[in-house]
Amino acid sequence: MKNNHQIPTILILFGATGDLMGRKIVPALFNLYRKSKFPKPIYIIGFGRRNLTNDQYRQRLVSLIPHGQADEIRAFVNHFYYQLGDFNDKAAYHSLSDTIHAISSHAKICAHKLFYLAVPPQYYSNIFTNLHISGSLIKCADGQGWTRVIVEKPFGKDSEAAQKLDNQLSQLFEEDQIYRIDHYLAKEMLQNILSFRFANNILEDSWNSKMVEKIEIKLWETLGVEDRIQFYDGVGALRDVGQNHLMQMLSLITMESPN
Repeated sequence: MKNNHQIPTILILFGATGDLMGRKIVPALFNLYRKSKFPKPIYIIGFGRRNLTNDQYRQRLVSLIPHGQADEIRAFVNHFYYQLGDFNDKAAYHSLSDTIHAISSHAKICAHKLFYLAVPPQYYSNIFTNLHISGSLIKCADGQGWTRVIVEKPFGKDSEAAQKLDNQLSQLFEEDQIYRIDHYLAKEMLQNILSFRFANNILEDSWNSKMVEKIEIKLWETLGVEDRIQFYDGVGALRDVGQNHLMQMLSLITMESPN
């Protein structure tokens, strides 16, 4: 049996040509690559609706990385492959499943699989369903690769939709396989709120409803809608940042000490 470091890792990115991919995911992955924190071997499959070849997709990725040595960037993007497909296209999911199984067959062991949904929430259900039908979510035998899924905010259009998605996830994955993420809480500014409050006894003693008249949070945007018309038509700015980013900030400001 191979040790865990020799098991291939396959990262499947849905929304491979989207805004989140370009502004956040690719730069973050490149940062990990430069710090030698990529698992070896790793295969990154971008699943998207634009008609691109592998070479065209890699060239697109190169344009998203403003800083770095040319040979380093080229070596990084060579880890990427492109899978053309609509999120409702069952044939594309079967092709994706064939690629996953081919990598495992070549390595002679079931690979680690990480599915990252960087798409609007209205596509989640169809993606989960088609991954299941295509066999992409079949579990490995004990001691071999794991299967995990990352879902981005906003998670559903409303509480009812979020509950339905959660139920669907629980039918396909164990809880320890599911990663629901919101990058905002990792921002230094947010983390500094806690240290600013609870490391300052004089200030914290006055930080209560009797002393604070009101809390005013303003959201200043540096970007417009840009090319995210479809996303904002389906989600809207309030769901995108209001019920998560702003409420998280408010929670950190008003919460009791975690001690």
